[in-house]
Amino acid sequence: MARSERSRPPLSARRALGLGWLLCIPGGVLWALSPLGVYLSEYKYKTPEVFWKLFPSAPLLMLVGLVGLYAHLFALRGRRAGGLERVGFAVAVLGGLLTVAGDVGKFYIRLDDVYIMTAPAYRTMRAGLVLLCAGSLLFGFGVARERRVALAGTLPFAIGSLGGLISVMRDYGPVGEAMWVMFGVGWAWLGLVVLVGEVRRLLRKRRASGKRDRVNAGQTPI
Repeated sequence: MARSERSRPPLSARRALGLGWLLCIPGGVLWALSPLGVYLSEYKYKTPEVFWKLFPSAPLLMLVGLVGLYAHLFALRGRRAGGLERVGFAVAVLGGLLTVAGDVGKFYIRLDDVYIMTAPAYRTMRAGLVLLCAGSLLFGFGVARERRVALAGTLPFAIGSLGGLISVMRDYGPVGEAMWVMFGVGWAWLGLVVLVGEVRRLLRKRRASGKRDRVNAGQTPI
């Protein structure tokens, strides 16, 4: 028992990890605003490169948010995640890391300027985007199937993930941009639905606690 207690992270760390899912909201918003960011970068600086240097903030926030959501739904509650959730989580995390690594390699380290023919940074980033969207799709389906989050949140998340996957597999012009935006909106919406659910749960808990206090106060000792 003592060894189990020592192996658990501090309470403050667990609380921070458990609230990490909130970062899904700003991460999704930043992702959804990507087409606008590209436009503004091209308009002001005559190149989209300025935007792509700032882009890693979106997948990083989403990555931390996904880890927090997984902990909130499973690890911190002693629940066992299903197969789809575990596979989707692992694939999405790997995809997020590859996306950030590829972006840094292409726009900061300039690997593709050295290895022009192979373009390793671009290929890494492209593979990361595919894995991030595919992993999100699997995770969304798994969470929806197990009813871990309300369908009002998981269904748009899964649909947005599918749209994001299609948009990174092939260039569909304005339609592809819309599907790219859908992916970010799905992440932000999922975070908002979880937030609303937590607020409702806390309100119910507070009302139940207040009712018990009133009942106890009305009891007189014999």
